[in-house]
Amino acid sequence: MRCKFLFALCFTLPLHAQTPIPDPPPQTSTLTVTTRLVSLDAVVRDAHGNLVTDLTKDSFTLREDGHPVPIRYFNHDSDLPLTVGLLVDTSGSERDYFQEEAAASELFLQNVLRTATPATGLVKRPDPTASPAANSPEGHSLSEGRETDRAFIVRFDSQVLLLQHMTSNLPLLRNGLRLLGSKPDKLIGTHYGGTLLFDGIITVCTNVIGPESGRRALIIMTDGDDNGSRNDFSSAIHSAQAAGVAVYSILYTREPPNYPSVSSAHPSGIRVMQQISKATGGRAFIVGYDGNITKIYAAIEDDLRSQYRLGFTPKPSEPHRFHSLDLRTTDPKLTVQSRTSYATPQ
Repeated sequence: MRCKFLFALCFTLPLHAQTPIPDPPPQTSTLTVTTRLVSLDAVVRDAHGNLVTDLTKDSFTLREDGHPVPIRYFNHDSDLPLTVGLLVDTSGSERDYFQEEAAASELFLQNVLRTATPATGLVKRPDPTASPAANSPEGHSLSEGRETDRAFIVRFDSQVLLLQHMTSNLPLLRNGLRLLGSKPDKLIGTHYGGTLLFDGIITVCTNVIGPESGRRALIIMTDGDDNGSRNDFSSAIHSAQAAGVAVYSILYTREPPNYPSVSSAHPSGIRVMQQISKATGGRAFIVGYDGNITKIYAAIEDDLRSQYRLGFTPKPSEPHRFHSLDLRTTDPKLTVQSRTSYATPQ
């Protein structure tokens, strides 16, 4: 059913239409894979927060459920295809920021996406001398798939709407960004929202970005408040971890950074997005506190250009069961940014 949905989503609907994405299932779905390999994308920083880009395979140690596991492949080549999703909160509290978000997002996509050109073909290709495992993480073979980078744009409020399908076409992505502030047409179906942040994350990770090969990142612009999702916070994290998607959060919020997070009635939106980003191997930024959105996008771009990719063979387990991961370096002064859990491949 999921394959049929994706086919219809990508090929039968007008590109410029605001496309409603079906409500996600109540329980999290995991990425379907075809080989028992699990990949991890990681970013490493020193004690001063500077990126460390000269490590080798022997610089890392990995534990699965507390037990050491050997690293089967290692790659520090940013030429692997990149899929970037923009998930934008268009609820009432965020409407003042649409123009700024669209302008900065357009520049970011222009800088980070490698696209094919008529004169030279692809800007870069995966290294053909790399090990087969390095080019086939979690069941995806890069040699059989695309080699350009692609992006898509989704908005969410009381509905989750696809503004632009997966593409490497920058003009189409620019047009999708222009739809952020537009009013959606009346849609058929029942919606429960409010602000469907958790449902949006699960829907995108399960149905849109999860099946893509190569590196995957989801950039969420929001204040971190969820109102009306049928799925919860933990399910949102698990969906991103199962799909191998690093979540980068850009928070537009009037909430102070030290807002208490102990209240279950109204949890801190900042803390919610910080936890989602940390658990999935991304980072969370607060516009204003961490600089303007252009500076934040530059930091995300640096991350995506500085990733290590490691892989291991998981221990025998029931499919779709989650297991903890602990990736570190042999130098205790260095900090590793990577997802903290995975779902057993099928």
